[in-house]
Amino acid sequence: MKRSSEGIQAAIRKSRRRYHSSVMSFPIRTCVVCSEEFELRPDKPGFANRCPSCSEPEETDSSSASGVEATDRKGESEINAARRKAIRDMLYRKDS
Repeated sequence: MKRSSEGIQAAIRKSRRRYHSSVMSFPIRTCVVCSEEFELRPDKPGFANRCPSCSEPEETDSSSASGVEATDRKGESEINAARRKAIRDMLYRKDS
C-alpha cells in the first residue's frame, strides 16, 4: 500500500512540474483596422479586436471643443429649465 501512494505522489509531482514549466502564451489576434497581428494581453487598453496603436484615443484640439460661448450656455440653460419644468408638470399634475 505504501508503494502505490508513493507512486501516486510521484506522478502528481511530475504532472505539476510539467504544468508549471509550460507557459501559457497570450492569444494572437488580428486588428480589424490595420490587419496587424498582436498579443491580447490583460492590461491592454482599448478594444480586444484592435491593436494597441489603433486603440489609442485620438487627440483633439481641446480649445475648439470646449469653446462654448456664454450666450450659447445661457440659451442651453434656459432650454433645459423649460424642459425640466415641462417634465415636472407632467409628472406631478393632478388628474381631476
